[in-house]
Amino acid sequence: MAKGLIRIQEELHHRILKLRSIEAIIRRPQFERLWADSAPVDQGILEKHLADADKDAIIKWAKEHPSLELVEKPLVDLKKIAYNLGITNYSRKGKLELVQDIQEKEKQYGTQ
Repeated sequence: MAKGLIRIQEELHHRILKLRSIEAIIRRPQFERLWADSAPVDQGILEKHLADADKDAIIKWAKEHPSLELVEKPLVDLKKIAYNLGITNYSRKGKLELVQDIQEKEKQYGTQ
């Protein structure tokens, strides 16, 4: 019986840690801006992810938000974009160089 209680306590502890982690994510200023820039439908999707405590979906929601500026994206994502756009030497470039090259390439292709 004690083992069952310990398991319940551990599960509860892990759930609390996960929720605290989610709280830290949604308290970030960038996340607040993304919320404000979202349509009610997108806010509803996020609310469902929050109710489900689906941390991965919450991170994905923020990472793929349409109003996210290139400069705000992680370097790994910028390198993927640069690769897809055929930017040479993308793996050797820093964040700002990649942003400039991506913007230039998007203007060239007319995607911006």
